[in-house]
Amino acid sequence: MTKPKHAWMIRAGNDNELADIVQEENVVAIGWENMGDVSGLETREEFKDRYREANPEASKWRVSINGGQVYRFTQEIQEGDYVLTYIKASREVLIGLIEGPYEYTDEGYLDHYHHVRRVQWLKKVSRDDFGPRARNSMGSSLTVFNLDNYVDQVHSLASGEEPDVSEEEEETPPFFEEVKAQADELIADLISHLDPYDFQDLVAALLRAMGFRAVSSSPGRDRGVDIVAHPDALGFERPRIKAQVKHRKDSAGGPEMRSFIATLRDGENGLYVSTGGFTRDAEVEARGAREPVTLIDRDAFIQLLLEHYEDLEPEYKAQVPLRKVWVPAE
Repeated sequence: MTKPKHAWMIRAGNDNELADIVQEENVVAIGWENMGDVSGLETREEFKDRYREANPEASKWRVSINGGQVYRFTQEIQEGDYVLTYIKASREVLIGLIEGPYEYTDEGYLDHYHHVRRVQWLKKVSRDDFGPRARNSMGSSLTVFNLDNYVDQVHSLASGEEPDVSEEEEETPPFFEEVKAQADELIADLISHLDPYDFQDLVAALLRAMGFRAVSSSPGRDRGVDIVAHPDALGFERPRIKAQVKHRKDSAGGPEMRSFIATLRDGENGLYVSTGGFTRDAEVEARGAREPVTLIDRDAFIQLLLEHYEDLEPEYKAQVPLRKVWVPAE
């Protein structure tokens, strides 16, 4: 069999409820039934417009993602392409070929899945037969997504051969490390889009989550100090912390550090938060300060945020919405 150029994963329903139907009916099907018959649409923008009309409350991100998936299902996937569907109960993957054009069924499978493509199923293989990178890619939360990077593996398995994944296994980092690195970058993206004063308030909220009483100064009136924090309600206990917050791409330099250190009085500790990091001069100034000064860059802030996220006030959780998940450590 000639190897197709493209391979696609199409989920068997939100909770794998179509697993039996796709095998018995030789189809793949997707939801978004409120979009109706989309056979008259051609461009990605037309699909996004239809999705937006059907879901007026949807965010710009959701319009792009979901409208794009229906476009991909009907327009990009071609007859003769490989299609894969995961059978969760047996941890197996169905491999087939797209046999026909897009169809819209009025009744729909399970009343929700009206958008259909006909399939010739060729093989059912174990998920473990794929290499680790392919398995990770199959874990995407999308309903319809491309697997062209692994078409060689798909073709080998569809032909009854064992795919060569030796090189891939050597290059694959531990899954936990890969997921954590991606999550850290996405969290950093969320933080980078915050307004500087919103970020300053988030730093104060983090200090409160850590057990301090922290007050953020009004915009433009900090006089070198953005946050004042202390352990007790009246501010008598030590340590009393003065914090400066810089939310920008540029590193905090020596002159800025010296100006901040000059605001510290006897018995006060300094906290300097800079998402752009610190120059060497700034680090030298902090180490030589008479009063203790702690420097926190973007990565250190994210680590503290994750450690104390559960105790963060709801309004600040909403600024950086996170959800805890469990992933294999090895």
